[in-house]
Amino acid sequence: MHNPMDVCANDFFKAAMLDVPRDTRANKLGSNVTLVSVLQLPGLNTLGVSIARLDFAPLGLNPPHTHPRATEIFAVLEGTLYVGFVTSNPDNKLFSKVLNKGDVYVFPQGLIHFQFNPNPHKPAVAIAGFGSQNPGVITIANAVFGSNPPISDDILAKGFQAIALAPSPLQDFCVADLNSQVRVNGFACKNPTNVTADDFFMAAMLDKPRDTKANKVGSNITLINVMEIPGLNTLGISMVRVDYAPLGLNPPHTHPRSTEVFTVVEGTLYAGFVTSNPDNKLFSKVLNKGDVFVFPVGAIHFQFNLNPHKPAVAISALSSQNPGIITVANAVFRSKPLISDDILAKAFQAVASDHSPLQDFCVADMHSPVRVNGFPCLNPMDVNADHFFKAAMLDTLRNTKDSKVGSNVTLINVMQLPDYAPLGENPPHTHPRATEILTVLEGTLYVGFLTSNQNNMNKLFSKVLNKGDVFVFPEGLIHFQFNPNPHQPAVAIAALSSQNPGAITIANAVFGSKPPISDDVLAKAFQVKKGTIDWLQAQFWENNHY
Repeated sequence: MHNPMDVCANDFFKAAMLDVPRDTRANKLGSNVTLVSVLQLPGLNTLGVSIARLDFAPLGLNPPHTHPRATEIFAVLEGTLYVGFVTSNPDNKLFSKVLNKGDVYVFPQGLIHFQFNPNPHKPAVAIAGFGSQNPGVITIANAVFGSNPPISDDILAKGFQAIALAPSPLQDFCVADLNSQVRVNGFACKNPTNVTADDFFMAAMLDKPRDTKANKVGSNITLINVMEIPGLNTLGISMVRVDYAPLGLNPPHTHPRSTEVFTVVEGTLYAGFVTSNPDNKLFSKVLNKGDVFVFPVGAIHFQFNLNPHKPAVAISALSSQNPGIITVANAVFRSKPLISDDILAKAFQAVASDHSPLQDFCVADMHSPVRVNGFPCLNPMDVNADHFFKAAMLDTLRNTKDSKVGSNVTLINVMQLPDYAPLGENPPHTHPRATEILTVLEGTLYVGFLTSNQNNMNKLFSKVLNKGDVFVFPEGLIHFQFNPNPHQPAVAIAALSSQNPGAITIANAVFGSKPPISDDVLAKAFQVKKGTIDWLQAQFWENNHY
């Protein structure tokens, strides 16, 4: 592993030329796969995603093969392809489909699958995302008949005269039953006998330009996740097309559950991400057509079209079937209800003038008869701040006389010690790798967290906590704590579900990165003048984080 001090933007970048056609004459099958994995892009290490371009000659074939460590999400860029995968024993059912330009299909991890160009006159091109930084490939014919040394003739002769009947210990897929009343973290599984190839397919028209005039920042995101392709359920991958108007921006945002591997299809983009506290280092790069860049899970990142005359297009693979998105400006300044002006003014050092789970949370339904690993999820519409709160009275002495060893353990289940001056604040921040459970030891705190952009909600769940109270902040969501008492300090203790949870203080990361994010990017993202951005960038201050 590189010393973090030696890491630079080029570790997350590759001039992969994925826009350039490859030679399909080098093999008898008429196909060529260009994989960008951790071996080509070191920044992908541990981040669970990679990408590939596939070129097919007329009648070209990517022969039956498996990826032992990854699900694949596959989009046709040019031409027509006949594709399919085969389930495991004993059914060995073939799910196949003819895909046209812009269509998307999913191949579940470990299953044998193929792609074939049925057109005798025209080539075809596709791009694929994988749910692993090193997905591996096992071409069946090569592995079985071309191993080194070869498998014994006797074994192969006998092996191909038999049908293995041993059932798989798990299932090949869990297609989302979007109409099921059972609530789990993700979706309940559709009856396998009712599953068809269409459950893994969407005529997504990813080849078609989108309207970028509908929002002020000049971008349009088309996400293909489990809500659009039910077969993605539990498979840990999704795909997105992003369209940018001239000078269009995909503003600073995070994906709380996903790393993103990003490929420019048309135009030029300036892209970057900011590391967590205390460094808040900006890794940025100008990307041209065919280039690839990686945005690590939970990191604030952005893309900006530098060209004032031409649009740009990109396609991304994300390492979750429901990655979530938290647009910083929306979450912080447009939550429902709004975060207090006092909190934001202090967090941004300004004077106020006028947030491996599949969803933001899965609150336990303790009364459900459904049995899962943990608890089924309560209906999100019925969730309120009290579900993240317990008046646990951890400030109150427990009885130690009933125990022979003279102790009493009070467990709050499914260390850090913040101190708060009078009116002190732990400003809006995220932990990209941890959920936090916080207990007030002294004083009173006003706390809250914001959900992600799903259905344009950015809902604020907030609560006033007294001594002994407990509150939970889900992983990756923007949250804060504020001492509303002007005379007395407050103290809390927090446990975090990672040995290295990371902390990204929003104001520091966005306005205090090193080097600074471009004024043009921030002015457009926050819809303010450049002078305001310059003033905000001048305010940043020491790190208060654990």
